[in-house]
Amino acid sequence: MNCLSAMFKYLLYLLNLVFVAGGVLLIVVGSIMLSTMGNFTAFDGGVSTKTIPICIIVIGCVTFVVAFFGCCGTIRENACCTTIYAICMLILFGLQLALSIWIFAANDKFLTSMGKVVDKAWDENNAAQGYPMDALQLAFTCCGNSGYQQYDTVPSSCCGYKDRNKVCEAAIYTQRPGCQTEFVDFWASNTDLIRWSSLIIALFELGIFIMSCCLASAMRKR
Repeated sequence: MNCLSAMFKYLLYLLNLVFVAGGVLLIVVGSIMLSTMGNFTAFDGGVSTKTIPICIIVIGCVTFVVAFFGCCGTIRENACCTTIYAICMLILFGLQLALSIWIFAANDKFLTSMGKVVDKAWDENNAAQGYPMDALQLAFTCCGNSGYQQYDTVPSSCCGYKDRNKVCEAAIYTQRPGCQTEFVDFWASNTDLIRWSSLIIALFELGIFIMSCCLASAMRKR
């Protein structure tokens, strides 16, 4: 293997290590989003609020696994494995780029739909539906759709109590913002992180694909 090929080999190895870290980052972001939302889920026929974090975790896991095996394949200098790895990188690049473009293009519409999720939770906040606002208020430290003033009797969840029989003190719930603002802000900050990190990872994938192709070509000529 000539000097240029050796350089590509070790540069590709280092990029894969960065790529492994990117996969871990996506897994962590998705897990934090799931943890923050707690037990709050969408309703029948509504928007599944846990779909996006789960997809992020899945993409992160796939990214991590592919990059990890890419590191191993690069060191072993197998042309066939390196070519297959390059193809996987190209596919991942396409998916990652599509995700970034979709989030950039549909961000406003998506945030509007997240606001409607809270509206639906408020409209169906009864025993039959399991009081969805309670889960939302506990997860996001908020009260009511737009504020505590909407309640005739402020529920205990506005004070962070899971027991519905506990009395919520005014000193606590009057300091809590409306849930729609908190929920939409949560998604706005996270989608910003997701779309930029996704775009950066996609560029890494493109670079890795190009170098993998060059390296595989050099391996075949040995």
